[in-house]
Amino acid sequence: MSGPDDLSQTPRLSQSRWLWAVGFLLVSAAAIRGVGLGRPLVGNFATRNVVCAMIARNWAEGRGSVWYPALDCLAGGGRAFHLVDFPASAYLAGWLWANLGGSLDVWGRATSLTFTVAAVGLLVWLVRRRHGDVAALGAGFLLAFSPVAVIYGQSFMLEASVMCFTVAAMACLARWLANGRWVWLAAAGAALGLAVWTKLYMLVLLVPWAAEVLWATGVHEGGQRRDRRVWAALVVGAAAVLPAVVWYGHIYHVSDPAGPLGGRIFYSVRRSAAVHRPPHPLLWSADYYRQVLDDLAGVVLTPVGFCLAALGLAHPRWRSYLPWLAACALLVAALPLKFYRMNYYWMVVLPPLCILAGLGCEVLLVRLRPRRWAIAGGIALVLLFSVRHAAGPAWRTPEEDRGVVTGGQLVQRFTGPDEPVVTMHGTTIDLLYYCNRPGWAVAPDTAHLSRALDAFQRRGARCLVVAGPAAARPPPAVARLSVIRQGPGYRICLLPDRR
Repeated sequence: MSGPDDLSQTPRLSQSRWLWAVGFLLVSAAAIRGVGLGRPLVGNFATRNVVCAMIARNWAEGRGSVWYPALDCLAGGGRAFHLVDFPASAYLAGWLWANLGGSLDVWGRATSLTFTVAAVGLLVWLVRRRHGDVAALGAGFLLAFSPVAVIYGQSFMLEASVMCFTVAAMACLARWLANGRWVWLAAAGAALGLAVWTKLYMLVLLVPWAAEVLWATGVHEGGQRRDRRVWAALVVGAAAVLPAVVWYGHIYHVSDPAGPLGGRIFYSVRRSAAVHRPPHPLLWSADYYRQVLDDLAGVVLTPVGFCLAALGLAHPRWRSYLPWLAACALLVAALPLKFYRMNYYWMVVLPPLCILAGLGCEVLLVRLRPRRWAIAGGIALVLLFSVRHAAGPAWRTPEEDRGVVTGGQLVQRFTGPDEPVVTMHGTTIDLLYYCNRPGWAVAPDTAHLSRALDAFQRRGARCLVVAGPAAARPPPAVARLSVIRQGPGYRICLLPDRR
């Protein structure tokens, strides 16, 4: 939805200053995420991180296939499958690790960092072509330093890649509508396909995709040329999402609990659809909407960014992003439990919100003409709120998680490469990942824990690795076991032979 702006008084930077500003923004976006690049995959949403890491490692080492993403958790006589999404960025990290060496954790985090910085650059490119320098830098700055984008833009997760594919799809589509070069439509279709293939719920992108095409061709073109471009965009959009439809149909079918692979499913899109079947009861809860506003004005945009986004509604062109915003609202309404419990889902909603905040920057600069010290103060406040929300989850390893890596590495001395182990670290599976062994994760409060441990021993496990508070204060069933190695935050126990 391109066209001339009504706010024509916004200043433009010289080409050299513009390049310096964008370069500094991108380097800063990478630097703030690079602080935690070497951290282990523990702490904030650890299970979500190590699921991607397990999939990447098992694929790279030949223990899993692209079509059946495999974890280290054992179920149904083999490694369990995670059939929820298509982990394209995890496979990329696994390929880089297998071919270039180093740490898989670092490659996973670096891949997300790269996708996030690319999304910032693409958003700046998109907004500058439509609105100018001020809105572009404002939108890019908010995306670069949004607390959720800092936290999950350096996590071994898929959301950073989905955000990047989303911005790339809309930016390339806008470029095609502006100059008519088919390479841009092909790039837009590829990005759209990757976004939807990675996460099925990104089908909502078809709303702004169709609106963008219909509005732009309706305003600027007519007759056969308009029809040809509309049909081209619709065909490319349909072709782009077709592989995703086939993929999700495949994993929905094979994840049938009554099917031959039903016993090997760790989690599936079928189960997720059942849990999140709309309309969810949360939609009738006032607390849900309070949480949404609290997130938007806090960990998503910061209070300053939220106010700028609200001010962006005074911009004469904000309605051109209404279809994109409506698609995001549809997503929040369709998956309320995910947004309520897992704030990383805000990553895919961020780009249009940041554009709105960028428009607010333009309105603020033209109509209120703030002094430089006021602008600097606003930037400092955004950075302050970003660091406040992101420092713990992104940069610090919690005290109770510091024995995970050591305990996991030490148990490898007592077990063979394919020998199963049992791990205990809260309710997460991160310890099992660092053991680099197949096995099972059991929680300290598991009912009839002794029987569960005996069952695991009969299935081939000899060692139990415990990390976190349970290592210092083990449950009675663990306290009775022989300890073969113990240290700060971990304990390795020998399971008695019950066979």
